[in-house]
Parts: sequence; C-alpha cells; structure tokens
Amino acid sequence: MRKRLLLLVSLGWIFNYAHRMAIPPLIPMIKAELGINNAEAGLLMTALLLPYALVQVPAGYFGDRIGRKRLLTLSIIGYSLSSALIIFARGYWDLLAIRAVYGIFSGLYYAPATALISEVYRERKGSALGVFMVGPPVGSGIAPLIVVPIAVNLEWRYAFLVLSALSTAIGIALALAVRGEVSRPSRVTFSIPRNVFLLSAANFIVLAAFFGLLTFLVSFLVNAGVSLETASLLFSLLSVIGIAGSLVGGGLYDRIGRRSVAVVFGLNALLTLLLAVTASPWVIVPLGITFYSVGAIVTAYTSEKATGENLGSVMGFVNMVGFFGATVGPYLVGLLIDHFGYEKAFLSIPAMYMLAWAVVKLEEGMEGRKEGRLSRT
Repeated sequence: MRKRLLLLVSLGWIFNYAHRMAIPPLIPMIKAELGINNAEAGLLMTALLLPYALVQVPAGYFGDRIGRKRLLTLSIIGYSLSSALIIFARGYWDLLAIRAVYGIFSGLYYAPATALISEVYRERKGSALGVFMVGPPVGSGIAPLIVVPIAVNLEWRYAFLVLSALSTAIGIALALAVRGEVSRPSRVTFSIPRNVFLLSAANFIVLAAFFGLLTFLVSFLVNAGVSLETASLLFSLLSVIGIAGSLVGGGLYDRIGRRSVAVVFGLNALLTLLLAVTASPWVIVPLGITFYSVGAIVTAYTSEKATGENLGSVMGFVNMVGFFGATVGPYLVGLLIDHFGYEKAFLSIPAMYMLAWAVVKLEEGMEGRKEGRLSRT
C-alpha cells in the first residue's frame, strides 16, 4: 500500500509540474502570436504561482482536517480540467486568467502530499520525499517533449488537452486504487513556529531563482545561438538529470541532515554562475543534480520543524513563502532581460543562491546556539 500510494502521489506531482512548465518552451510562439514582451511572458508564470502560493497554508490545514488523499484527488482533477481551458484562450488576459485558476487547484497538492509522505515514511522520509520530488524534474522534462511537437505540428493550445487527459487518469487512479485515508492526525492545530521563518526566507529566494531560470532557460540558450529544438532538448536534459538529483538530495539529507541545505545552495550558486557566463551546454549536467536536489532537502528539513498536529500547516507555510518568491522570479528575470540583456540578467540567479546560502548559514548559527543553551540547562 505504501509503495502504491507513493507512486500515485508522485505521478500527480509530476503532472502538476508538467502543466505549469508547459509554458516556458512555448514562450517564443506565445510572444510572437500575442505580441508580448519578456516581462509579460514572465507574468504567465506569476499568474499561476501567486494563487498557488496563497492556498498553501489552507491546503495543509484542510488536508489535515478533511483528509489528505481526498484533497489530493480534488487537486489533480481540478488542475487538469482548469488547464484544459487554455484551448479557449484567445488573448493574453484570457491566458493569464486560466493560469490563475490552474494555480489555485495545483496549489492544493504540495502541503497535503508532503505531510502524508512524511507521516507514512517516518524512518526514511528523506528518501521517500526524494522519490516524490522527482516530480519537478520529470514534469519539467516531459513538458517540452509533449508540447513542442504538438505546437509545431498542430497548435500550442492543443498540448494542454493532452496533458489534461493524462493527469485526469492519475486522479481517478488515486481515488480508486488507494482505499480510505492512509494518514490523518487525531488532533489538528494551526500554528507556525518561529524557527521556520529564516528557512522560509531562504526558500523564497531559491524558488525565485529556480523559476526565473526555468522560465527563460530555453530563451537564454536560443539567444546564445542554440536552435529552439536543441534548447528544448537541453531543458529536458536538465530535468532528466534532475531525477537523479532529487534522489541524491533525499539520500543526502538522510545522511547529513540540515547541513545539506547550505551545501546545495552553494553548489547551485557556482553552477548557475558558470551557466550565465559561458552558456555552455556542459553545465547542464552537474546543474541538473544540484538544481533539483533542493526540493527534497528543504522539504525533509521543513518536516523536522513541525509536530504531528501542525505538520500540514508548517509544510504549507514554508512552501507558501517560497512560492511568493517564485511569483517574483520570472517577472524579475524577464524585466532584467528587457533592460540589460540575457547575459547580465542571468547573473542575478547565482546572486540569489548566494543570498539564500547566507540566510541558511545564519539559521544554522542560531540553531547551534539554541542547542548549546539547551544542553547546558
């Protein structure tokens, strides 16, 4: 039962990401059709990420109260049907509105899913969350492989119908194949401890960098002289390698705990700096490992800061703050591209990772001093 649950919940997370990351490979086509600039293209990600962020804490709390599996099923069916509405979008504002509705339903997923897995896999939560967090790399990786051929041969809006049909099947399977509620706390409280605030701030910064890079990676490579088809394949390669990165991140957390957070932030700063300066496809290989290891590590660390009574709320809060950063990242990077060009704009990404690293080191120092005081009393 545990393996079936983990498989289906992970598949739901994969398609959650496939729908949201279907836009970046299509940005050149969407810009040409709708006549929008890079900042406006970045808002296509912001439009879904802002409502996504706003529902995180309610999703965690209500998942604990009404049942996590029930809310996950609602999320999958809801984000599938809302994303399919893109077939009716004829203007920029239509597209923004539909992406916002999708953001609400997709936002109901992360907090109950990670709380559920953390409870079911208590002894090896890092590794289990590493499996779950293959969702971002796999979803981001399959998105261009599905949407670009459809966009080239038919029309880009039809790609979302295909994605919606696939994800709807996952929602139905989760509802039917996993009977009842697997994990549900006997008592639920809404409380956010102060020791998650610095971690939340760091998550804000890294998700701004993460989505800023992903939104414009294909466009960045095309600007550097790479063809659209090759740039899309490199985008997918980053994600394919990221599957291993997610698993490595979960295993690393099980071995060295919170220290793994600063390690991967520092490595991401170095590798994104190399990418910004060189635009070399070879940077994609190591970057895929470190880029996608962050999710499993931060998620596992967040769960350590909660109790059984407020686990969903804490998971939702840290992710909510992080995705406020995600709403800022694509627009900020797009704005910098419009004003300074791709090369200079992409230097903001390693700068963000370095800032997040400094915040985490500050948090480590504060936690260390707190533990020292407790050991002396």
